[in-house]
Amino acid sequence: MGGHNVLPLVAQREKGREVAARTEETTTFTYTTYINAAPERVWQGLTDPADTKRYWRHQKAGAKTFRSDWEEGSTWDLVHEEVGLVVSDPEQVILESDPSRRLAYTWHTFSPEWAGEVGMDESTADAWRAEPRSKVAFDIEDAGPAVVKLTVVHDGFEPGSQVLLSISDGWPAVLASLKTLLETGTALPRS
Repeated sequence: MGGHNVLPLVAQREKGREVAARTEETTTFTYTTYINAAPERVWQGLTDPADTKRYWRHQKAGAKTFRSDWEEGSTWDLVHEEVGLVVSDPEQVILESDPSRRLAYTWHTFSPEWAGEVGMDESTADAWRAEPRSKVAFDIEDAGPAVVKLTVVHDGFEPGSQVLLSISDGWPAVLASLKTLLETGTALPRS
């Protein structure tokens, strides 16, 4: 078959089981992208509500913004203005804040109000709440003239985490839209 590597069906099944087993053992999501922007602009894109609401959206709850002074030890609020939702919790904490270099915080609380606005059934929300609180870190590295290497590490999950499966689908879209916004001035179209 001219240049195509076609695995026999048995090998494909084995490979599928191997991928599924690896997924079950995974406790961290890591994603790296390169953005044609200055480190200060990437930091602003991650922390300024005027930017986040342009590229970070939930399909049901709408645009997301984050209210905080972004100082280490401070708390932060998740805000979905379009539906009047604010998720505040003293455990939503800024863990590290080194402007234009590194930002880390604990992930948001899965409140009943949040679950309702995003269309999550109560049994799924209960399962998510039973998991340990995860954290996300953004490493912003100068990678050359007007180029930033942005690495996102979202960790603190147990093997088999349902939250990890969900954020693993969400982060690539969020980061692609951030990159597009910073490079072109327009975020990806809303789906």
